[in-house]
Amino acid sequence: MNTLKSKIIAFFLVTAFLIFSTLAVLILKMERQDRIEDLSALLYHVSSEISTEYLDLSNPSADLRYLQGIDYIRTLSVDNAISNPRFKIILTPKVPKLPSDRIAVVTKLKNGTFFMVSSDTRLIDKSLGHLTVKLYLSFFGALSLLSFLFYIVLRKLLEPMEELVRACDAIDINGHPEKFPVSSASVEIQRLAWALQSLVNKVAFFRNKEREMFKEAAHQIKTPMAILKARLDQYALEPAADKEKFLIQANGDIAKLLKYLKELLLVHQSQVSQDESRESIDVADLIADVTAYAAPLLQRKQQSIILETEATFILTTYRHSLTKLVLTVLENCINHAPANSSITITLSASESRITFGNQISMEESPALFNSNLGLKIIRELSSFLDITVRVESNEDTFFLSLMK
Repeated sequence: MNTLKSKIIAFFLVTAFLIFSTLAVLILKMERQDRIEDLSALLYHVSSEISTEYLDLSNPSADLRYLQGIDYIRTLSVDNAISNPRFKIILTPKVPKLPSDRIAVVTKLKNGTFFMVSSDTRLIDKSLGHLTVKLYLSFFGALSLLSFLFYIVLRKLLEPMEELVRACDAIDINGHPEKFPVSSASVEIQRLAWALQSLVNKVAFFRNKEREMFKEAAHQIKTPMAILKARLDQYALEPAADKEKFLIQANGDIAKLLKYLKELLLVHQSQVSQDESRESIDVADLIADVTAYAAPLLQRKQQSIILETEATFILTTYRHSLTKLVLTVLENCINHAPANSSITITLSASESRITFGNQISMEESPALFNSNLGLKIIRELSSFLDITVRVESNEDTFFLSLMK
């Protein structure tokens, strides 16, 4: 199974097997070396005993196979101390080339020749083979027990993660945010739970804001829709109704609906893009660029911009999104201020504040800054940039301030 537990257990088993195999090779190699040294010491002792008591030095070329039948050698062979012993008189101390499974020792005799005693290592290799089997059987038995205990501990450690999975599966989008249990979890799982909790809280927060926004939008749109429907019903019931007057009133109702729909679209369009980065922005230069861009709107209503500032200031934020926000506020000032009026923009460097002021129009039309929906949208756009919105008004002037 492609699970974290199976991968951890597989890694544990492979690592344990590799470590044991390495240790087993070292242990067997050292054990074989010790036994070879013990056999060499025994062969030296055998050589000394035979050369002293059983060897006829007067006939160096005699056949020495009779030595294999003496009681001393037979006893050592029966006890598996030596295996397949061989004896030979040589003229030099150099041991002739022997098979890889045989070792020999050389002892100097009184007549100047050398007595060589050799034995094969078959019994040593066989004993080491049995030892290898015992080691691996013991290892696999111990590994099975350790794996079972390791699985129990691992399952206990990862149980909080399973709880997080169950909590995520049980989240009710329309209900209250899920609380993730992290009391008995390790630090890493606690951090994951906190991150999930933060994410769920943010989703719930924005979802509530979205509900409030659309609830307000539905409330604002419902009135002009009802009025428009009433006009249509009245026009249908009165064949002699004034068509020109009806069209003017209907177009006014439709214009109100379009304004509200446009306000709703501003929220999505002004969200900060993930690819956008922060930069230092000169506010006076930004206001100048936005004013130049909005010049056609100003000329249409013969309005002007008055910039009141002694010194500019720098904001570190997202240029594209801030430009959208300032342009949105300025556009609504233009739309809802009377014709032939002036819109003031005041910069306060000490407070990092931009204040827009426009004369309140006496026309009976929904102004963005004078409606609950409009103010919520402006605050929604500002929240993406961590900008505070302050709304003030007097008898004939409306002020909106953006403060960092």
